[in-house]
Amino acid sequence: MFRLTLVRYVVIALGLTSVLLSCQNADQTVTDKQTPAQYAGQIKSLIAAGRRVETVSNDSLKWAADKLYNLSNLTKDKSALVWAELFEANYYWQNADHKSAMQWSMKCLADAEKFNIKQANIQIYGTISNLHKETGNYPMAFKNADRGLKLAIATKDTAHMIALLGLQAMFTRSLHLYKHQPGADSSINLNLAALRIAESNPHYEKMRIRFYDNICQYYKDQRDYARAYYYGNKGVELALKFNQQRSLTYSYSWLGQSYYFQGDHEKGIGLLNKALALATVLKEPYRIMEIHEHFYDCYISDNDYKNALTHYRRTQTMRDSMKVVDNGNKLSELQIKYETAEKDKQITALNAQAKIEALKRNAIIVILTLVVIIIALTYLKEHKRKELVLSEKLRVDEELKNAGLELQYFTENLKQKNEVIEEFKTEIEHLHLQNITIADKEGLENLINAHIMTDENWDSFRKLFSKVHVGFFENIKKKYPNLTVSDARILSLIRLELSNSEMANMLGITIEGIKKSKQRLRKKMELDKDDALENIVSDI
Repeated sequence: MFRLTLVRYVVIALGLTSVLLSCQNADQTVTDKQTPAQYAGQIKSLIAAGRRVETVSNDSLKWAADKLYNLSNLTKDKSALVWAELFEANYYWQNADHKSAMQWSMKCLADAEKFNIKQANIQIYGTISNLHKETGNYPMAFKNADRGLKLAIATKDTAHMIALLGLQAMFTRSLHLYKHQPGADSSINLNLAALRIAESNPHYEKMRIRFYDNICQYYKDQRDYARAYYYGNKGVELALKFNQQRSLTYSYSWLGQSYYFQGDHEKGIGLLNKALALATVLKEPYRIMEIHEHFYDCYISDNDYKNALTHYRRTQTMRDSMKVVDNGNKLSELQIKYETAEKDKQITALNAQAKIEALKRNAIIVILTLVVIIIALTYLKEHKRKELVLSEKLRVDEELKNAGLELQYFTENLKQKNEVIEEFKTEIEHLHLQNITIADKEGLENLINAHIMTDENWDSFRKLFSKVHVGFFENIKKKYPNLTVSDARILSLIRLELSNSEMANMLGITIEGIKKSKQRLRKKMELDKDDALENIVSDI
């Protein structure tokens, strides 16, 4: 499909060699004769080297992680352990092994918080956000990016503030493109705002690359090619300056598509080939798959079904190998379009040779095609029926999974609100000892009441709860017909394993009121004194 010139191979090789050399400078022989200061310096050098190669060489990233593990085992240095886990997570992420990447990310996050390694703590939130985005879980992607951003603001870490703003811009754009969000794409405002911060200080020059790329992509999709070229070329210039090979794959991709869509097909495909070659050298299968999709977008826009089909097949093969769910019907549709276009070309060639012979052969082709179509339709009908059954099962499983996540998020949100209520109550008790007006006191009490679960909130909660715990309320009504709606509400909160304090705050009553409600429930349900109410509820 493509060829790299000797010069381009040399440039890439030299770039990776310089990175590897910088890493090797940090790789001193690990012995038990070094001083603590020497160990600390070696760990610091390895962390810096690992951060430099994160977007340049995935193999070198794994190397840095292994060296840090060795030093961590030898010195018990917790920063070496946490950064090794972070590099391990990023290594698996860039190799499209999302399950392993998430496992390492969770371990790194726990250790970073435990040992108070704040910079690694902020960065791992970025990795977790990207993992959720690539699996389509945008609520969790935004949630973790926001956590990282808040931590960066609290520690006045401007570099990570810029990076996490960039992540939020990327998620906003992806959500707009693939989830069909209504309204204009607001990601451009986030990107421009983050770029202004990055351009305010030469120290953040390297961080401008991602924003040049993102803004180039936005204007490319808006068909504002002049601006796309401007920002894309600035991204290429800085990526080459700082040897950011992965960033170059994006710069070349967006510029390549811009040139192709504007009519310069040769230059556009040339840039996409450069992006594909870099991604191959970097050994990043997910980027390779994405670039094949960019080829497909170009060729399909020009009705070049043959080349479009080639790249779509490669995309499908990679998606299957990485267990990324996709719609297989698209491949069948493209196959039919390509074959139809090929038949039209054959018919035209036959007509040019001999009109009568072409008509005869065409008639034979039509008859044979009809026979094949009849056979194929019979086969496809049965095949499609099986696919629909499987697709329906996958859909139901996915809906249940999403409902569970939504209920978990809803419950966590209620718990956070309960914490706010406790703070307000403490404030009210504190203010009771001071001279405050009745109006101020009522204002604080109104703030508390605003967090209490209303009937409207209860209806939303009930619907979401029923999706995850199917038949819960029906079983209560059938097994204990004398229970009221309020009783069922208490039982559902017990099913979520909420504390008496959390339930009291949520329902706007006292903890003593909750205890009395539970006693009343035990009597209505005719439970023995040895029966635990929580165990009975979990079995409903």
